[in-house]
Parts: sequence; structure tokens; C-alpha cells
Amino acid sequence: MRFPSWAWWIIGATTMLAVAILVFSVVLGIRAGQEQVALQRRQQIGIALQRAVDLQAEGHMAAALDEYQQILLLDAGNLLAQQAIQQLLAARTAEPAPLAAAPPPQPTATSPASPLAAATPGTLATDWENAQRAARAGRWQEVLTLLLQLQQQNPTYQTSAVAEMLFTTYINLALEKDNVDDLEGALAWYDKALTLRPEESTVVQERQLIAQYLDVLAADGVEWGLRIRKLQDLYSLDPDYRDVAERLHQTHVGYADSLASDEAWCLAQDEYNEALMVASTPTVVTKRDAAQTQCQLAGPAVPGTPTDLLAGTPTSGPALALNSSGGPTSGQLYYSANDLVSGRSQILVLSVKTGTSQLLLQDAAQPALRGDGTRLAYRNLRNDLSGISSYDPGSGLQLRFTHYAEDAFPSWAPTSQLVFASTREGDRRWRVYVTWAEENSRSEVLAFGEAPHWHPTENLIVYRGCDQSGNRCGLWTSDSSGGNLGQLTATPADDRPQWSPTGSYVTFMSDARDGNYEIYRVDTSSREVIRLTDHPALDVLPTVSPDGRWIAFASNRDGGWKIYAVASSGGEVYLVGSVAGNLSNIFDHRLQWGE
Repeated sequence: MRFPSWAWWIIGATTMLAVAILVFSVVLGIRAGQEQVALQRRQQIGIALQRAVDLQAEGHMAAALDEYQQILLLDAGNLLAQQAIQQLLAARTAEPAPLAAAPPPQPTATSPASPLAAATPGTLATDWENAQRAARAGRWQEVLTLLLQLQQQNPTYQTSAVAEMLFTTYINLALEKDNVDDLEGALAWYDKALTLRPEESTVVQERQLIAQYLDVLAADGVEWGLRIRKLQDLYSLDPDYRDVAERLHQTHVGYADSLASDEAWCLAQDEYNEALMVASTPTVVTKRDAAQTQCQLAGPAVPGTPTDLLAGTPTSGPALALNSSGGPTSGQLYYSANDLVSGRSQILVLSVKTGTSQLLLQDAAQPALRGDGTRLAYRNLRNDLSGISSYDPGSGLQLRFTHYAEDAFPSWAPTSQLVFASTREGDRRWRVYVTWAEENSRSEVLAFGEAPHWHPTENLIVYRGCDQSGNRCGLWTSDSSGGNLGQLTATPADDRPQWSPTGSYVTFMSDARDGNYEIYRVDTSSREVIRLTDHPALDVLPTVSPDGRWIAFASNRDGGWKIYAVASSGGEVYLVGSVAGNLSNIFDHRLQWGE
């Protein structure tokens, strides 16, 4: 049987079409393979180029020369590599110009300034499209290679878009390193990102965290105090960063164990308490209680112990005297501290004469006694009563003036007004507010600032702040309407100001004037500043006696927290009594001296 002619035509056409498809597929495969090879070659060139530039910037000229020569093996016509090799070879015989600072060769009529002449618009667009595709797929090393290749071909191509993607690429490469615990690598990529955007706050903060964590790791094995300080600095930035909380807890426990083995029980007790402030565990509670018992058996510095039993208590630095030998003997000191067991903040009152403390309020902090001594304002820490409240010690009457948990540092006016500070606004910046001492009273913003204190007899408020432009920070004064502005000090770290009874001076604490927290006073007329304490420990939270002759403050100069007093003109430091609790977070607390 013979096929009809039309069938042969169909068979022939089908065969030719199949052959054409086969040939076309082979051609496409070859082209795809060529494009893949070209892409890999460009990636190798980009990586080598980045490595060569980094080596040259770091001064490793021989290694940089090797990298540039490898680039020429991949791309014999690469003008950037050729120019760099010429510079490096010329610099070997030229003295003394540093290679990394050598200017690039200037363009001439026969020598182009960049490899632009060797690049076509199609190549640039293809690299840019491939970079975007790789970014969507999360292949960040490939993105970097393509972007560097593109910048090598034409530095002016899509300048802003390329810079934006390059910044994003550096951030993602840093995150990849961070995720595999290669912190040095992550730090290097964040540094590259910051060369493009030096003020990017999130990158600056993340870089700071990594750098401080690496510093913590490097301090492993050094003396306890240094390790704790480094961990506390990082913990204050971000308590949830990596394992910093666990490390800080373990370091406090390790130091406490070491102190306990040396029978330094009171110091060991303080360190166990510091550990419990970070994380509470039954084992550490048991150790703390045992150290506390041994500390009490040792005698001195027990909360509630009369000061006449403290004779012989050692101290370093300025001489330590006792109340019976010339120190203050009258009045009461109101203060807040954290309970050693529960950690809850409480307000206590200490008799200056006997040195004993009594509990006044629970879940309360930052006491502020009214001028007539009959009403106490404070920061209420109860969840259902947060804000600024007041307490009448005689009748037990309590009033609530504000309703924001962020409201803090109350201080009475000579009239029935209060000043306080708060971060209640959405930007979380400290502001000073004035309100009437009435329930649900409206609060008016006075200024940006914190830690305000109202003059005992005048409409004048001192606070820590800056001028209206945010500059010239230090201690400032203002009336309750925001007028009559004046600057007392120009050191931004000056903090916790308190007026003397006549307003002739203001006492404050600062850690920027002499290297650590000390107590100072500034004359309100002459602006002269006098340093009142000199000790390597923390001297903080000053308050002035009702007669203006003494300034009391808290200090851990003897290991545990105690309250001391110094004459307002300076001189000997006198022990008043021990703190019944913990003041490790000094910025949560306050002292106030009353009649």
C-alpha cells in the first residue's frame, strides 16, 4: 500500500519541525550555559575586586596585588584591575606615598576614566535586573557581586537605587553572619553599611550591641568588677540581648561565691542580691540568706542597728566619723529602696538620731515631703494606682493626683501645686509637668527635662534639662509658667538637684566631673560649684537638711548601701544609718530630709 503524497508532505514537515526544535533547544542550552558561566565569572570578579579593595585599604599591598592579578586572569581587559596594578607597581619604587592614599589615574583622551567604554547598556540593565532577582530570592552574596560589578562598569548607573540596594545587602549579610554567631563578620558588614549611612540609628545600635558583647567575651577571666561593669552596660542597653542576662546573673553569683569563700559575708550578700535582681533562683536565695545571717553575726552595717553599735566600722577614702562625734543628730530621712527578698520598692523613714528605719509604704518610691511635713507625695507603683499619689502619715489618707505609670519625681511647691517628670508622651522623652495637688487635676508641660525640685519658698523650679533648642544641657531653673529661665550648670550629667532651704545653693550628683558619681553643690548667685565627696564608690541621691547645714546621700562605699552626711561646706563624712533594702538601681529612688 502506497502512502498518498499529502501524507509524505506531513511526515516531512513534522520531521523538519522536530529537527528545528531540537536544534533550537541545543542553541538555548548552549546560550544558557554561556550566560551561567559569564555570571559565575562576574561573581568571581566582583568578590575578588571587593577583597582587593579591602586589602589595599588595610595596607596589605602585596596581597592586594595578587588579587588584582587574579582578576586579570578572569578578565584580561578589566581596566580597574589594570589601573590598580599600575599604581601598586609604581608605588613600590616611589617613596613615601602610602599606597592606600594614592589618587586614581586621571582620564585622558586615550585612557578612559572607567570601564564604561567596555560596558554596554544591555549589560548594565542585565546586571541590575539580576541583582533585583537575587535580592528577592535572598541570595545576598550574589546581589553584592552583581552590584559591585555594576558599579565597576558604570559608577553613575542608577546611583541612588544601587546605593539603597547595596545598603540593604550589607545589612542582610550582617544578619546572616549574626545568625551563625559570626559576630566579627557581622560587625564588618555593619561597618560597611554605616559607610553609606553613618547616622542610621538602628544599625548604630545593633553594631554597638555586637561590639559590647564581643568586649564582654574578651573580658572573660579578668577581675570581677570589670566583668560586671561591662555586662551591666550591655544589660542596660538591651536586657534581652543574647545571653547577657544569664551571663550577668552568673557573674554576680560567681563573685559572691568568691567573696563568701573569703568570709566577706556582707559584700557577698550584696552580690547575691544583685544576681537576684537579674534572675531569682532558689539556690541563690539560699546562698543570699546564709550570707545575710553571717553578715549580721559579724556585727556592723545591719539594717535597724543603732549607730552607736557601729564603732570601728572600716572605710576607705575620706575619714568616716559617727553621729556622736559631730555629725547630724536630728530629723528624719525618707527614702525608697527595693526589698531584699521580694524586690518590691518601698518607702521607709530613718531616724537620724538612732539610725533605725521603719517601713512606711509598700509599692512606692521617690518620697517628697511637703514643706509643713504633713503630707508625702510619691511615685505609686501599684498597677491599679500608678502615677503620683500622696500620703498623710498622721491620718493614713491617700490621694491620687496623676494616672500615668511613667510619672515620677514629684516635688511640692510652697502652694498646693506639684512638679513632676514623665515619659508619658509617645516619643518617650522626659518632660517636666506642673499640676495642682488635687485628684484628676490637669497637668501642664513646663519643659523637656527630668528630676525637678521646687524652691521651698519661691516660684522657681530646678531640673535637669537643656535650652529650648536642645543644647547647653545641665541644670536649669524656671518658674511654673516656663519663664524666668536660667542655667545653673553646663555639665549634661549633673542630676538629682535639690534646693537648700533658703535657695542659696542647689546640691546635685554627677558622674562626669570627676570620673564617678560624687556629690556637689552650686551657688545660685555665683554659679560656683563645690565638690563635697571624694570616693571611688557611688555617692548618689543628695538631700539637704531642714537647717541647710548638712547634705545626706546614699553610698555603697562600705560594700552595702548606707546613708551618710557631709557638711554643706564640705569636710568629714558621717555615717547616719544603713539602708533597709537595695539601691542597685539608683535612678528609681530618692532621699528627702524632713524635720
